[in-house]
Amino acid sequence: MFISKYSVEDWQGNRNHGSARPAQTWDEIETAIRSLDEHHKTPVTLETEDETHLAVGGGQGKYLVYLTFDNEKFHYLSDSSKQDEQENLVVGGQSGLYPAKYCVTLTTALKAAKTFVEFGVMEATLHWKGEEAFELVS
Repeated sequence: MFISKYSVEDWQGNRNHGSARPAQTWDEIETAIRSLDEHHKTPVTLETEDETHLAVGGGQGKYLVYLTFDNEKFHYLSDSSKQDEQENLVVGGQSGLYPAKYCVTLTTALKAAKTFVEFGVMEATLHWKGEEAFELVS
């Protein structure tokens, strides 16, 4: 397993009651990602010993997934079949409008996460878009 731990945020009002856990099996990480509900549990972060990490946010059928190797340049999963619309998504306990092309399915999010957990790389069969910084659409 490439990652050393994963964290799950659990927002109750404006307070995060989440925790970080040692990564032991893919099954427990998959369960954490599937538990994202876009209300209380909104991001799961898969972490290494350095700044490399992958985060999955959202829930209820639409997910924002990014991967960074240096915490400066971010790669976002992208669905190029979507138009330039915006979707409301709750990530990190906050609601925001995101470009629809960055909102992917659970199947896509899980595929990206599993490859990262096992090998520490971007899933090559998926479309990633690199960004220096991601800004929410107002």
